[in-house]
Amino acid sequence: MTELADEQLMLSYGQGDVQAFSQLYTRHKNSLYRYFLRQCASPQVAEELYQEVWNKLIKARSQYQASAKFTTWLYRIAHNELIDHYRRTGTQSKWLDDDNQDLETADFADHNSQSAAEKLDQDQQAAQLKVCLAQLPREQKEAFLLKHEAGFTLKEIAELVAETTENIKSRIRYAQAKLKQCIRYKMETSNER
Repeated sequence: MTELADEQLMLSYGQGDVQAFSQLYTRHKNSLYRYFLRQCASPQVAEELYQEVWNKLIKARSQYQASAKFTTWLYRIAHNELIDHYRRTGTQSKWLDDDNQDLETADFADHNSQSAAEKLDQDQQAAQLKVCLAQLPREQKEAFLLKHEAGFTLKEIAELVAETTENIKSRIRYAQAKLKQCIRYKMETSNER
């Protein structure tokens, strides 16, 4: 049995096929939730934004047209929800504290078949990455996460956030440089202890 493309599933859902929605939800729930979780310091806010995106998808099902990739359309809704959230709350981004225990670090690394020392080391690196990600400017963090977490191309990210491909490329490059610098600093300071 061949797997239907997301766009076909969404069109089927628009015609009343609830199973098509279930497949779309199953395919995209984890990455969409992580997108919000990495953008917000609060899991509660991430959950609210996540639910709102699915509600908007449900409301828009009959108007959906496959003029772009489904994931681009879905993340455009998510991006707009995030922007609306920042406008409502008057914040540009949330900062994580080093001791924030609400977010799990397991999403950043695969812990299968690792020794306890390797797992601890990866957990520490994941925690450092999470703190460093939180310190990035919102636009850089979003571009970085859309590329490395959601797997979008530069062109798709540019379309999604209504920017040029060159601007997106620069944002990702700056984000990577800042992350490397931050992680290097965190590792050096933790080794000094």
